[in-house]
Amino acid sequence: MAQRRALIHAVLGGVAAIALALGGATAAGAVEDDPATGAGAVADVVAAAADETADPLDGVADGEDVDVDVDVDTAPASAVVEEAPASASAPALIPTPAVIPPPPPVPQGIGTISGTVTREDDGAPISGVSVSLTGSGWVTPSVATDANGDYTLSGLADDSYVVSFFAGGGTNLVREYWQGVTDFSAATPVVITGGASVTDIDASLRAGGAIEGVVTRAQDGSPVAEADVSALNANNEIVASTQADTAGEYRLGGLPAGAYRLRFGSPDPGLVSEYWSNAYSWDTATPVTIAGAQVIMNVDAALDSVGYISGTVTKSADGTPAFGSVMVSGIDRDMRVVAINGDGSYRAAVAPGTYVVHFDAFDSGLLDEYWEDAATEEAATPVVVESGDDITGTDAQLESAATVTGTVTIVSSEDREILVETWDGDERVGYVIADGKTGSYTLNVPAGTYILKASVTFYDDSPTMAKPQFYDGVETADLATPVTAAASTTVDGIDFTLVPITKSEPEPEPEPELEPGPALALSTGSIRAGSDIDVSGTGFAPGAKIAFELRSARLALGTLTADASGAMSGTFRVPASTSPGMHTLVALNVQSEVVVSARLLVTAAPGATATGTVTGAGSPLASTGTDVPAFAVMMASGLLLAGLLLVPRRRVQN
Repeated sequence: MAQRRALIHAVLGGVAAIALALGGATAAGAVEDDPATGAGAVADVVAAAADETADPLDGVADGEDVDVDVDVDTAPASAVVEEAPASASAPALIPTPAVIPPPPPVPQGIGTISGTVTREDDGAPISGVSVSLTGSGWVTPSVATDANGDYTLSGLADDSYVVSFFAGGGTNLVREYWQGVTDFSAATPVVITGGASVTDIDASLRAGGAIEGVVTRAQDGSPVAEADVSALNANNEIVASTQADTAGEYRLGGLPAGAYRLRFGSPDPGLVSEYWSNAYSWDTATPVTIAGAQVIMNVDAALDSVGYISGTVTKSADGTPAFGSVMVSGIDRDMRVVAINGDGSYRAAVAPGTYVVHFDAFDSGLLDEYWEDAATEEAATPVVVESGDDITGTDAQLESAATVTGTVTIVSSEDREILVETWDGDERVGYVIADGKTGSYTLNVPAGTYILKASVTFYDDSPTMAKPQFYDGVETADLATPVTAAASTTVDGIDFTLVPITKSEPEPEPEPELEPGPALALSTGSIRAGSDIDVSGTGFAPGAKIAFELRSARLALGTLTADASGAMSGTFRVPASTSPGMHTLVALNVQSEVVVSARLLVTAAPGATATGTVTGAGSPLASTGTDVPAFAVMMASGLLLAGLLLVPRRRVQN
């Protein structure tokens, strides 16, 4: 819960910083939209989800209610870089015979990229093809080919650029990246050094497949005019998008051979966006497979009406409004996070389905809870929402917390994660990650008497370990000193001292292994962020529920349950926000102890260096026409990234 609170705080802080940045920005130069997506070449490399998954409720307006969704991204405008006109010649300067002027330095920022775009089938030039660049800067240059298929992009700073060629306009030609690939991550970058002019960056576009269908309202079958339709590939990237006509009919052309998940959005905020077929998340969508220039017809969608969950969140002690957020999580549905309004009310727009509602107080003196009056997700009362429902009265009265504070001391400079837990018998009531440097912690729990435990996990295959310790300085729960905490009070000085040892040293009284321990296998040792990985294991206790996390970033991937033979298998999504580098995938038992781990190299998500804004998942990128102050935006982005890296998907009551 501490991680999720940090996420919400970071998001709100980031949004505020971005608002200040945008408010102070000045108008930019001319802006030109890419015909494919309205946002240049970066559109097809932006993942349609932030958890990593596109939100099927983008565009839903809740009237007077204030919704804060966590899928917040930022991006620059897609500006046109015009070729600067040649300067007027200056009068010649005749040097004296004794002085020969040195050659002028090579100017920076005046490089060019040029080439020709033709059809693959007959070699004919193609006019009007949008050629755009994705580099490390804020500006995304773009230009259209002339009648001869030629183009030149001028005024380019020294950089490494991915070049995109998109015909659009109903040509049914496949978008390409140089040289001749359809995957952004497989493109060959074009490097500009010292203001050089790079020529012969050509493209030969081939005809692709197409998907056709009609978008209607589920309520009465009437067409949804101007519905947004997007095709997303296996990397959750937008490959093509279009709008339905007045009859609700659409055609997505220029698709390379492959499998696509289609997402349907509506300009009507009263309709829920969905994936084909009748799915509300990318993971549960049914792929449509295209072979060659095949045309797939009758890929239709009937959009349901939005449902709502609403209520009030107050403090149990005095009935005043609580400050915080409400998280609505659905089975096979995307998570929604909305802010609690100043009067304590909230209202969340959701797709039809079954949901768990969690109330998260920003006030550390209040306890989080689930509806209704549940301390854990497993004990929560689910809320069932049908199409068009308005479920009211989903209220919460948050109890005052009892607070326990202290310090965990361990003499080691290695990177580690320190965990402090409160136990009531066999039930873990709460936990918190202590400060990695100081070891200090603050833990909010319901009033009661608990056994406290501290443990540490060292990163990067460290040879160091430390035995867990229970309060007060003992090794078992039976010997621990109970800690009693009352509501609205703080018990401090609950300290621990963990003793580091090396794993190679013999441990006192080792327990013999009577049978082989758990083993973990991954489908690959290297994976791109935002992709799926298959995980299998053996040797677990029959029926054991095992949670999987990616470390050193504490990213919860999900859970698997062992069968009668102790085996388990499943597929997890590595979040697109995962930082590149070597990580450890760990399997945790119900006591949050690491039982087995495997090393995993994570590479950057496709287009991770490209900048872009998703105005609605599956929607085109926004062209703001403003120059955002870099310092403010960098601060905001940092806040957002910090929050996203903290949030685990496995929610545990704190």
